[in-house]
Amino acid sequence: MATERRQTTQAVAWFWDLFNRDLLELDPPYQRRSVWSQTYKDYFIDTVLLDYPAPAVFLFEDIDDAGVAKYFVVDGKQRLSTVFEFLDGRFPVSDDATMDRYRGLMFADLPSETRQRFYRYQFSIEFLPTIDESALSNIFDRINRNVARLTAQELRHARFGGVFASRVESLTEHLEEVMPKDFPRIAAGSRRQMKDAELVAQLLLLVERGIESYSQDDLDDAYNARDEEWEQAPDVEDEAREVIRTLASWADEILGGPSRRLRNQADFYSLFGAILSLRREDRLPDQGAALRRLGKAMSRVNSEDDRQRFPDAKRYYEAARSASNDIAQRRARVKYLEDVITGDAESVRS
Repeated sequence: MATERRQTTQAVAWFWDLFNRDLLELDPPYQRRSVWSQTYKDYFIDTVLLDYPAPAVFLFEDIDDAGVAKYFVVDGKQRLSTVFEFLDGRFPVSDDATMDRYRGLMFADLPSETRQRFYRYQFSIEFLPTIDESALSNIFDRINRNVARLTAQELRHARFGGVFASRVESLTEHLEEVMPKDFPRIAAGSRRQMKDAELVAQLLLLVERGIESYSQDDLDDAYNARDEEWEQAPDVEDEAREVIRTLASWADEILGGPSRRLRNQADFYSLFGAILSLRREDRLPDQGAALRRLGKAMSRVNSEDDRQRFPDAKRYYEAARSASNDIAQRRARVKYLEDVITGDAESVRS
């Protein structure tokens, strides 16, 4: 039963005790991935050591029939995770810390009095009044709307925890497990901002609906429409995994030559789409022939002189450079790679 929202304070020691007894859930579905760099972590530990105030932590309290309370972190995961990592000895006080006598020291090496003060540091707490996940997601979304660090994909992850979001998360993890590093090429910071999940969402929609252009609002709508029910989910994910299986088997040779440009997200999307289409039409040639043609074509796409000789290579190059999410450019890129793989493209026939 919902209760009224209430405010209080709690010490680091209270959170640390809950965490060690598995009574603090840091990763409910409406949370986002950890995004703090070490610089942010160092700065926050300095804040606690100085006993300066920090933004409130938002919690939901769930008490079971046995009277055991468990707490779900709606907002504040980064602050609490940083504190727990520091207490666990995973990093020292920064060399740039305000109090130079603590610089380079692990928590266990701090003076006893300092450790006690750290444990007693008080967080402001907002207890939220609902157990409804959609309402919690909406609250989280509102809390973070004005935070510059959040990307549109992080906000989608915060708002939606249903069928489509779960399939995106599952396939994102699978892609990371089976693909070599940097295929597709997504910077570490972008991964923390869930750009890899955004790409996977686009790939799933490509399997389901064909080549389309998706703005951030369109992706919001796609998540929302498939949040509670998505009948095609098993078939779509299975087919996406089959395409990824092919890509994984091609990856080493792609990354070892001129085809390396296919690591780029626009190119990766295009190659995924080409393989998807050719598999459906039973026109996918053997791996050796496909990879030789891709290598030859990408060598010409990468060469300014060859782009002047082969208009199709030039068109692909230009389509991959500008408006990479535009539907016409996407269709042109996918069609070119289909023709390359089957040997029908002008730039591989010569």
